[in-house]
Parts: sequence; structure tokens; C-alpha cells
Amino acid sequence: MRAIFFDLDNTLYDTSKYYHRAFESISKSLSEKTKQNENIIYHKLCEKWIEKTSMYPNLFDDVLSKLGIENNIQGIVEIFNNQPIKKDDYYSDASTILKKLKGQYKLGIITDGNITRQKNKIEKFDMNEIIDLIVYTKKIAPKPSPLPFEYAINELDIESSKSYYVADNPRIDFFGAKKAGMNTVRILRGEYAKIPSDEYVDNTINEMKELLDIIN
Repeated sequence: MRAIFFDLDNTLYDTSKYYHRAFESISKSLSEKTKQNENIIYHKLCEKWIEKTSMYPNLFDDVLSKLGIENNIQGIVEIFNNQPIKKDDYYSDASTILKKLKGQYKLGIITDGNITRQKNKIEKFDMNEIIDLIVYTKKIAPKPSPLPFEYAINELDIESSKSYYVADNPRIDFFGAKKAGMNTVRILRGEYAKIPSDEYVDNTINEMKELLDIIN
């Protein structure tokens, strides 16, 4: 039995929708407290996020400093983490591809990020009924470590050479998967779509339906 593992953010789940929703809530909160223009705060957050990406840990600190706002970062992080998850945050082809593969392959998710938030995304999409294994890398080792990929292979008792990892971010997604012996597939969407691929990317697709040609 072969297996296909997926990244979550920017692969199945469109994180841009979550970020923009969170930035709107944060901007409103900061505007009410500081009387600064809500739209300006929002656009500064968006600009910094586009420039630095989701991997940058000091986004909120930098924007508040730029605006001269003194605030409790923890409070802003709480607003960010407590945003509602919506079903239409998922890419339209996510459900289609998973349902086509279910029964033919073992299916898994290997995801970084805040565990509570990632669990909420998975539960909202009813993925527990489709996915055979969900690996939260923060419980093992964050990407690009090969450890969570090796764990996934062992848990499903499969040959690594008969497994695939589908993800989007060359900075962290593919090194660990290749070191664990998986085949890798990069989908070109989300905030990292324009970053050049590296030697750890075996295949590149623009739409999820192209995955079927690769694995078949």
C-alpha cells in the first residue's frame, strides 16, 4: 500500500484568508485603543507579512514599532490565534483530491504551526474521517527535520520510496521528506509560490489534479 502525505497550510488550506481576517481584527482592536487609523494599521500588517512571510516571528513587533504603538504582544497573538476557521478557507480542490485518493492510498498530514490552530482547521474540514494519520511536527521536531517524516512512515508501516509528500514551501518542506526517503511534490500556490525550488523537489504542479498523473 502506498501513501500520500500533505502539508496543510498553503497546500490544502489557504492561509491568506486566515491572515487577512486576523489582521482586520487586530487592526480594529489597536485602533480602538490607540485612536490610530484602522486601515493604516491593517495595510502595514499586510505589507510586512507579504515582505517577510508567515515564517517571520517578529511581524507584530516590527509593525507596532513602526507605528509607535506600545502594546502587549501577547494580546495581539491571542487575537491572531483565536480567529474562526471557515470551511471556505480551504482550496476548492482539497476535498476533491482527498476523496479521490481515499481507499487507494494511505493518507496523512504532516504540519507545522500552532497545534491548537491546526487541529481546529482539520476538525472544521472533517479531515479526521478521511486522513489515516496526522502528524504535528511540534510534538516531534519542526520542519525541516526528517524526524516527523520518518515517524509518519513508521506509523503507517510503509516503504518510504512508495510515499509522496505534497507541500508548497522549499524553505522547509522538502529537505526532511527527501532525507526520509519520500518522493516530493511541490504545488505552486500560496505565499511561497515564487520562491525557487531546490534539489529536494522531485515534481512541481500548479493544480492539485496534476498530482494524479504523478502518482499513477
